[in-house]
Amino acid sequence: MKFLVIKHVVVEGLGIFEKFISQAGIAIDTVELEKGDPFPNLENYEALWVMGGPMNVDDELDYPWLIEEKALIQKAVENFKIPYIGICLGAQLLAVALGGEVGPMSAPEVGLLPITLTQTGLNDSLMSGLSETLKVLQWHGQEVKKLPLGSKVLANSDHCHIQAFSVGKLSYGLQFHSEITDITVDDWIQIPEYRADLERVLGSEGTRDLKQAVSLQFSMMNTHAKLLFDNFLTIVKEQKNTMH
Repeated sequence: MKFLVIKHVVVEGLGIFEKFISQAGIAIDTVELEKGDPFPNLENYEALWVMGGPMNVDDELDYPWLIEEKALIQKAVENFKIPYIGICLGAQLLAVALGGEVGPMSAPEVGLLPITLTQTGLNDSLMSGLSETLKVLQWHGQEVKKLPLGSKVLANSDHCHIQAFSVGKLSYGLQFHSEITDITVDDWIQIPEYRADLERVLGSEGTRDLKQAVSLQFSMMNTHAKLLFDNFLTIVKEQKNTMH
């Protein structure tokens, strides 16, 4: 089995999911858009993961590859029926690629904050086994304003109505970050846009406070990530069997 991973910036990758994918014996091809990698054909992949990034979905003048990426996502989901996970920007790209809308929040959502699974989310294949309320890492200033037709909201929070959603039975957008490792916060504050959002929301001591909060919740968050991964792998295997 082989997964395709699209990264928008070098420091924002699969995180803990890379370890889980490796342990499952799955190969990974990574498109590094910051390095100018081209998009490959989709024929050889069992799943598509699209990660986060500091750009917005409509920043096509600055990042012209966004046009091609949205077309690729639409093709993967609608034509190839490849199971999809999009995280943060990857979730927003899924929404707009299929006809939804994304726009700015009134204020960025940054920190270790609770989300609540909807009744639909509690019964969803990807979320199976998760508790109704979870602490997750948030770090975004944009949100999905309108979902594509046929989508379902799986989780929400006080500041962001669409924290997780599904399109059909194979495609998922997660606005929050489950991929976190012990170096994630240090890596991401190197990105000027992320640092600015963090300091705007959490103040000048925000980095220290966030790292402390993350370290206290770290093992629990990794447990949630493993559950999400195992559930997604089940979805991938079932789809692979269907297609063959």
